[in-house]
Amino acid sequence: MKRSATLFLMTILPLCAATFATAAEPAQRLQRATGLWKVTPATSPFSWEICVDQQRDRLIDDDLWSDFEQECTMASQSREGDSYTFQSSCPGARLAGTFKGDLAKAYTLIADTTVELNGKTEVQRTELAGVFLGACPAGLAPGAKKMRGGMVMKSLYINR
Repeated sequence: MKRSATLFLMTILPLCAATFATAAEPAQRLQRATGLWKVTPATSPFSWEICVDQQRDRLIDDDLWSDFEQECTMASQSREGDSYTFQSSCPGARLAGTFKGDLAKAYTLIADTTVELNGKTEVQRTELAGVFLGACPAGLAPGAKKMRGGMVMKSLYINR
């Protein structure tokens, strides 16, 4: 298996546009408003801030599954009101998620990653809350994540 649930959370945690995707805009292209976002996981003390550039932001690719666009295939996606759901097939796993809220100001994300591990089906639930904080501070490049405690991870946008 290429990714374990723990590796999934630790390597990709650290999210979607003011409007939802149209039929021509796949889920992985959902993009947050430009500015500083604070993302807080429900089951971990490790929150982070990310400086978002809406044109290069990719919610699923950046915060759930790195290389999602290259590795995974959308099985279904739908929108109802302020909720958006999707299901996808990825190498060694299925990823299903629900986004809810005003994605220009605040949102929640619940995603389930289902994998087969040692002959058993395992489901890892990820719950995140994102809140828009305003303009990015000087010195935090677009795509960079500032982890709780001050460590800054390089920009996710290098190849975009």
